[in-house]
Amino acid sequence: MIDRNEACELLLVSRNYLYQLLYKAFAREPDKAFLELLTSETTRGCFELLGVGIPEELSAGLTRLRGKADDAAFTERLREEYTRLFVGPLEMDAPPWESVYVGEEGMLFQESTLQVRACYHRFGLLPEEYPRVADDSLALELGFMAELARRAADAFGAGDAETLDAALRGARDFLKEHLLVWVPLLAERAGKTGTAPLYPQLLRILDSFLKQDRETLNDLLSEGVHAHD
Repeated sequence: MIDRNEACELLLVSRNYLYQLLYKAFAREPDKAFLELLTSETTRGCFELLGVGIPEELSAGLTRLRGKADDAAFTERLREEYTRLFVGPLEMDAPPWESVYVGEEGMLFQESTLQVRACYHRFGLLPEEYPRVADDSLALELGFMAELARRAADAFGAGDAETLDAALRGARDFLKEHLLVWVPLLAERAGKTGTAPLYPQLLRILDSFLKQDRETLNDLLSEGVHAHD
């Protein structure tokens, strides 16, 4: 049996791992190393630990992906899918920016973008390519959550209660005010793009993970999780 401190540490470390993974999933084209990481037992175990139930058909799809990590032609197909959905240069099937889904006329750099930027600033963060990129891209928002998850895990281990509380509350608020507002819409839109071997399914998993993470954060904060000294 593990005690409460160990259980909390496992949750925090698993959150950090999954947010880092999901950031990588949407920040760049897939490669063999990413596919191996995505389909690893470590990834599956972290999802299970956090209570994220992956539907059977999605689990089976991940298992099939594991056997194709060495297939160069298949990896190229995934890269083409990534480009078609999220990059262009033609009209994107699933634009990966919050403002497209919550603003007017599907435009970038709207009020929601400034709100996201303010969240980053509150934690002393700024996108590397600022101001040339929209702050509210899916990859940047997941990268922000990954950084907060890292800070929370590190603060727990270091006995830094103030940083731990700020990171957990910041993550919970960002989920509520941003990611959980638009990711379900993005996942729905991607799901209507026809047959695709990875990203619509991955967005469904992301949607489930974000909803479960909201509950995890609520539980941690309501139970008054304390930094381990």
